[in-house]
Amino acid sequence: MRTVDVDSLPADLELLTTGTAQGVDRAICLWRAPSVAQLQAFLDELAGRFAVNDCFAVSDEFTIVSGQGTRAATV
Repeated sequence: MRTVDVDSLPADLELLTTGTAQGVDRAICLWRAPSVAQLQAFLDELAGRFAVNDCFAVSDEFTIVSGQGTRAATV
């Protein structure tokens, strides 16, 4: 995953933030995407042989992204 160029992501997917555990066995990422299904398909294709991705929608009402003002993440 270290070799992934975030500038080459599809135009409709935006990686807002990511954090990886010290043991590098777990990570959490917050994306903005048109749908959960589209993000899941992209991640499965990108990293499916290395990782299990559990994608779910988050509520705009309860999502705060530092530096993003009031614009909330949609997925």
